[in-house]
Amino acid sequence: MQKVKDTRTNKAVYPIVTLIILSAIIIALLYLDIDIDKHKIINLSSAEVSTVDDRTVLGSSIASVVKTNHGIEFSCQIKKSHLEQPFCQLVINIENLSAQSPLNGVDLSGFEQIGLWIEHNHPTQPGTRIELRNFNAAYSEFDKSESLKPNSVEYLEAFVTNPVWLNLSHFSIPQWWNNIHNLSLTNGGTDFSNIYSITLAPSLTVQEGSYKLTVNRIVVKGKYITSTTLITLLIAIWCLAIGYFMNRSGAQMTESTAIVKPTKPAIVFGAMSCPVTGALNRIGLRKCFDQLAPTDLNNLSVIFLTIDSFEDLYSTNGQQIADIILNKFVSETNNTCRSSDTVARWSPEAFLLVCPDTALEQAVEVADKIRSSIQRAEWPNNIKITCSAGVAQMDDEDLNDLITRANRAAYKASNSGRNKTAAA
Repeated sequence: MQKVKDTRTNKAVYPIVTLIILSAIIIALLYLDIDIDKHKIINLSSAEVSTVDDRTVLGSSIASVVKTNHGIEFSCQIKKSHLEQPFCQLVINIENLSAQSPLNGVDLSGFEQIGLWIEHNHPTQPGTRIELRNFNAAYSEFDKSESLKPNSVEYLEAFVTNPVWLNLSHFSIPQWWNNIHNLSLTNGGTDFSNIYSITLAPSLTVQEGSYKLTVNRIVVKGKYITSTTLITLLIAIWCLAIGYFMNRSGAQMTESTAIVKPTKPAIVFGAMSCPVTGALNRIGLRKCFDQLAPTDLNNLSVIFLTIDSFEDLYSTNGQQIADIILNKFVSETNNTCRSSDTVARWSPEAFLLVCPDTALEQAVEVADKIRSSIQRAEWPNNIKITCSAGVAQMDDEDLNDLITRANRAAYKASNSGRNKTAAA
């Protein structure tokens, strides 16, 4: 009997020792200085480079590019013309977009940051815009580079060091591009899975003058195993261990081996809210729509809220101030709208307010109250913030069409003077 007891004791020791070893390894990966990053260097020497400037639309700006031993030298002479926003761009084609290579782009979806080694040579700090352009058959066409989705972000050199590391989570899709392509909820967000080109350009608010930079190196990096994955794995191991020992202690000791039916794993959903504002993200928005009863769609209205001149606000004041303003914008919206309304973040500067059981006239009143509240509110650095609103009520259509109508109404309100409400 003593021998049987010792055997059972030894069998119980093995899981405990294994649990301790696995936990120690995970904790070491989390807290010790162990490099588990992955890097990908963009090959600039083999990339095709070109420029685009506003002469294509009868502007006056002139751009040029040349490859040297130091990197890619890009020059741009911004000149005022009939255009409201003169522009020039450096285009680095890291893959050839042709009908023979629909899926030959670079997959950056598993990375977290992009690093830019850039030498700037200009008297002021106009800001730099970078775009990672992605091909997707749902909205792109072969041999048409303008159909690639521009995942973009702007930054000021005055606030960063060289090299600058930009989080891919901070990239977004310009609202005008979404409006032109009328993208659905599924394809409206950023996509880094099939990148064909990288574009660098001065900020849209750059002043007239000479702009020059040299691109020495571009690197993307991420983690083979993220901290979130490690923590989740550690919690899962301990939960399984606790369940195992509780089941073992409560079971009857028998000579036969019990067959334990595996439990069905719980369904894990992705995060459903924006980490900056606390509003629902697009995943949470779809969940919100799924929970609406068919009768709720009869009088469903949506309000598209766009912060006026948000790109200027971001490039002038930096990310930290912009995030504070976004958070306060959602707070003001929640405090002004009704308890039955739900706010979701649609894009960097745009939010969608879902208003169940609301006629168009009522929704317009809600939109006007929110605009007034935003205009009266106090903002950091005494910045003046206004917003434009587009309102639409559900008709004989699907949700994507409803949102598109509200989006176009907001675009119309913004273009007709801003700080206005337009009904679709």
